[in-house]
Amino acid sequence: MSRTTRFSDPSAVDLWDARFRWRSGGQLRDRTIDATWQRIAGALTESKGEERAYWRSRYAFAFGKWQILPDPRLLRNAGTDEPVPLLLDPVAVVNAGVFVSDPHTDSARFDHTRFSAAAAVAVRMLDDAVMEFGVEDALPMRLGVGMVGLGDALDALGVVYGSSRSPAVAGGIAQSLAMGCLQGSLILADERGGGRDEGDYGLSALWKHRALSGSMADAVPHNHRHACLTRIGRQPELARLANGASDALEPKVGVPISSGDERTLSVDAARRMIRNAVQPWVDSLLDPAAPYAPVRSEA
Repeated sequence: MSRTTRFSDPSAVDLWDARFRWRSGGQLRDRTIDATWQRIAGALTESKGEERAYWRSRYAFAFGKWQILPDPRLLRNAGTDEPVPLLLDPVAVVNAGVFVSDPHTDSARFDHTRFSAAAAVAVRMLDDAVMEFGVEDALPMRLGVGMVGLGDALDALGVVYGSSRSPAVAGGIAQSLAMGCLQGSLILADERGGGRDEGDYGLSALWKHRALSGSMADAVPHNHRHACLTRIGRQPELARLANGASDALEPKVGVPISSGDERTLSVDAARRMIRNAVQPWVDSLLDPAAPYAPVRSEA
């Protein structure tokens, strides 16, 4: 097995080893983090037939490049001899911090195209997870694709978290997340079925006031496969595993949120401004100040 994943934070290695590395019968089964990725990707694509090899490789690649991190329940149990808890509300995060080209230079830019593509892959991954580990006839599915690394992305772009620029940049990233998730959902509805039409609910209601192209706007009301797609809230385990990425909408750890070159906001005021910019594009935005409630791992 080729190794593609790079750890740069020792605490991320410790977390993986303690929480997500598969051991069974006194034996170490996940010899590397890449073995963990392959284990999860294989379990997600168990029933995919001819497409299995492609999507197993695609998921493992996205995991290994820290682009997408799957639900902690999948990290712990998928592909092991322990059952995966029933997935009724699966989560995943897309790591915005790894989608900055030429970081910390004057040429730094956020790659919205690749970020949206990763969001679409995250939707497919969670759809596969529900099909493998959810309840039969689970439509419409309630997915929760979130985000880590926003603060890292702002820092790599040279945008001070507390500056007047940060809300617009954050809002643009949230829009790309939403658009990528919707594109992935529409593709899956076409491939796998859009669910029963039971009126104006779910995605149709959520996207009613969001700007869409004509073809996408026409397709959304007929897509009842998913009731929601995006949910941004704290995921400290996934953020820490991704080499200590900034969590949800938080600033990068250890980086000043103000600058002497321009007027900047307090961290609380900056959070509110960024939250307000992100909110219109997210189906569910959890209060970043609320106590963290980890995903339950028991069945």
